Amino acid sequence: MRKNVFFYFLPVLFLISCIKHEIIPAPTKSVGLRSSFVGVIDGTDIKWLQNVDDYTCTPSQDKLLTSSDGKQNSAIYKSKISSVSSSGEISVSLGSIYWIKTNDAFATKKLFNDFFDAFKTAPPTYSVGGKQGFEVRYKDNLGTEWVSDSASIYPQNVTITNISYDSDINTDYCLFTLTFNCHLYHLNPVTKNNDFLEVKNAVFKGWFTRQ
Repeated sequence: MRKNVFFYFLPVLFLISCIKHEIIPAPTKSVGLRSSFVGVIDGTDIKWLQNVDDYTCTPSQDKLLTSSDGKQNSAIYKSKISSVSSSGEISVSLGSIYWIKTNDAFATKKLFNDFFDAFKTAPPTYSVGGKQGFEVRYKDNLGTEWVSDSASIYPQNVTITNISYDSDINTDYCLFTLTFNCHLYHLNPVTKNNDFLEVKNAVFKGWFTRQ
């Protein structure tokens, strides 16, 4: 009787040993990214929220890379809130970061973090193109682009807060909140004079990417 029991369980044991275990891949880390812009531009209240009317945040960099050893590379970090289906957009630039030429076309993660951490105690100043500080560009409903001016005769300020860092499989992020007040300018093609408009209580929440 014991032999019969033994041989009865042999096929069962064989089947159990042949079952393939499902391989569950490790979870992919994702970063919670939320963007928005609110402010008063030329007397009009503006509120653009991520995924509302197709508005979203798009980061980029303007890089100047050298092919010579011992020379400095540089980058200006940019972030734009815009929509593919609605007119009107705004972008901010902050620079420049410098690093000695290496095999990497991007600043190291430490340099990236240190660059933005410096603004926690010393806010950026306005700068043409954001090369040595901060620049904001606004495109109105007619497609006209308005740009901040470091030499503006009107008072202007900018602060960057809520700086935090995160990473996923694609890149490293600097999440931030920029608050600013300024005037933006546009060269009138007819009068050849600079038209301007005022930006008040502007709050831009977005992110920059290292890569």
